[in-house]
Amino acid sequence: MKNFKTMDKKNINKDFSNDDKKFMRTALRLASRAAGMTSPNPMVGAVIVRDGKIISSGYHKKAGLAHAEVEAINLCRERELLKGAKMYVTLEPCSFYGKTPPCTKAIIESKIKEVIIAVKDPNPKVSGNGIAELQKNGINTRTGLYEKHAKLLNEIFFKHISKRMPFLTAKIAASIDGKTAAGNGHSKWITGVQSRKMVQKLRYEHDCVLTGINTIVADNPLLYPRDILTEKPKMLCGKRFYRVILDSGLKISKYSRIVQTAATVNTIIFTSETNKKTTAFKGKIKFLENQGIIIKTAPAGLDLEYILKSLYDDYTITSVMLEAGRNLLTSFLKNNLIDKYFIFMAPKIIGGSGSYGMFSELNIKNVNHTYRLNIYDVKKTGDDLLITAYPEGHKL
Repeated sequence: MKNFKTMDKKNINKDFSNDDKKFMRTALRLASRAAGMTSPNPMVGAVIVRDGKIISSGYHKKAGLAHAEVEAINLCRERELLKGAKMYVTLEPCSFYGKTPPCTKAIIESKIKEVIIAVKDPNPKVSGNGIAELQKNGINTRTGLYEKHAKLLNEIFFKHISKRMPFLTAKIAASIDGKTAAGNGHSKWITGVQSRKMVQKLRYEHDCVLTGINTIVADNPLLYPRDILTEKPKMLCGKRFYRVILDSGLKISKYSRIVQTAATVNTIIFTSETNKKTTAFKGKIKFLENQGIIIKTAPAGLDLEYILKSLYDDYTITSVMLEAGRNLLTSFLKNNLIDKYFIFMAPKIIGGSGSYGMFSELNIKNVNHTYRLNIYDVKKTGDDLLITAYPEGHKL
């Protein structure tokens, strides 16, 4: 997330006091604690202030549990202090009954006098209605403090609410000269321990990891967020998480680690509906389903947009982390389906002209006609570099 001070220097938040900024930063940090746990809901933090001091705070921990505003109100030890207090919240309070009652109702009943909101909720059920409800009941509201930070924090939520599709992040690990493996295919490990730990964290922050059968055959991966030393799943209890494999011919081995762990980790395999359903093919499907794997069919060529839409509509998967070889990665690129890139670059030179580049053939004849990225951040992870980038023209 971009530095708060940089935004303040640009006077983006000039209509708010230094105290306002301080308390909203606290709310944003609180919200980020729930990364990976709130899907399909957004991450939200709330801080309640009286006489310049925080009297309570809270954040939305998981879908179905109390929203941030309600948790902050409920955690206030001296309820009489809420009357006349000020609330800072990172997303517009909801105004409708869902799995929980509307947050506006709790705010109004608490007699809080002012609510400062980072960004309006893009959900049509809320967008502007929460603010209007508060104002109708005499509560002063102001919106837009650290708006860009708040949108970035919930970029997954903003995408799936507006597009009804999951947010797709491509993870790539390569040498400094752009190779993902040595000439003989050996790739473990290009990046260092800190980068690999970061990958587990990123997996945890997504609803699923998606890859192709070639990666399964070559690397026999586990694909769930885990401790890199013990390989035990990383706190999957209570978290919605799926592994998704594109395997048109059902080539996956019965002895692969994906199949062997399917009983404990949700696993979906997409195969082609045009394949001839031979007795052997049907038998393989039955075997995999008996292991707990969900088998889905997709149009010829495993239509990628269809698959993403299916994941969203059928399983409420709002975010996908793509960890695939160059051919599948290139297919997603060509179909303009990648929303964000995490590119880990190791300080190693592999060389050669082999087939292990980041992407396959794009038929680009002119360097002015390339796929362009906007680099958002560059930081070190151990000895490696982690580049965070978005496709050119990407907007929240």
